[in-house]
Amino acid sequence: MSTNSTPRPQGWKELYARALLETDPAKLSPLIADAHKAILDRIQETLTKPVSAERERLSDALNGLRTLRHEVNSWRSKANGDGSDLRKLG
Repeated sequence: MSTNSTPRPQGWKELYARALLETDPAKLSPLIADAHKAILDRIQETLTKPVSAERERLSDALNGLRTLRHEVNSWRSKANGDGSDLRKLG
């Protein structure tokens, strides 16, 4: 995902934003996967803490990625002209 000229984002929020803002469908799969992993890792880190506003934001972000993944699959189905629903990116 990262190149020599672009440093790799560190936090889940930045990875999530990159996935949401990417306009090239060909680049979306790895961005969604990176953001998803970062969010799940952060959820794991917060499990021993009381429910927080961050955990709610994490849940909202996962829902956003799920919607984005569904949209990408829909675009791919339309581009392929077969009407099939791809279940998994990548």
